[in-house]
Amino acid sequence: TGESAWAGGSSGVGYASPLAATLAGRPQILIVNHRSLASHDPRSGAVLWEVPFGAGMPLVANPVVIAPDSVLVSAGYNVGSERFSVSAGTQEPVSLWKSRKLKAKFANPILRGGYVYGLDDGILACIDIRDGSQRWKEGRYGHGQGLLHGDLLILMSESGELILLNPTPEAPNELGRLPVFSSKTWNPIALRGNQLLVRNDREAALVTLPLAGP
Repeated sequence: TGESAWAGGSSGVGYASPLAATLAGRPQILIVNHRSLASHDPRSGAVLWEVPFGAGMPLVANPVVIAPDSVLVSAGYNVGSERFSVSAGTQEPVSLWKSRKLKAKFANPILRGGYVYGLDDGILACIDIRDGSQRWKEGRYGHGQGLLHGDLLILMSESGELILLNPTPEAPNELGRLPVFSSKTWNPIALRGNQLLVRNDREAALVTLPLAGP
């Protein structure tokens, strides 16, 4: 009917998208608000838990589930990242660590193995999920967007250049570059098979990549 099924929470809105997740065995919807990370019951919308996060500036990057009972949230504007653990019984969140070694302003952090890769205020960085320590930081790509395909990181830089990497805890391992746009590019990218759709506020392009897969 289009009528509201439920509503929950009273925090100011942020730019991040709601994320369906399961933490400590319980399905929930995670969302980064104006100055908090909140979890909602997907059946009723009731707030399961909420923790302060951020410093009053826009929060854009989505949270990342990095373990069955643990979530990472990150923000730019000198905020950094924080890992929370959620208990199975009470669903009470506990901060495990805070780190300013990954400040994800626009791009969503990406989990691969025991490490998270992301743009730390425009520079690609790798942090260890155990303690938030940084393994490396190099490559000035600006506030772009990326996604993981198998072991490969496909990254669209803020300047409109497409970069293919095979990041490891030891190095970013850049494999190649392709200039696509000549203007500011902040938009997320979408992949189907080996066809990559990229766009900004002026134009769009379809790029065929040397990738295998469905």
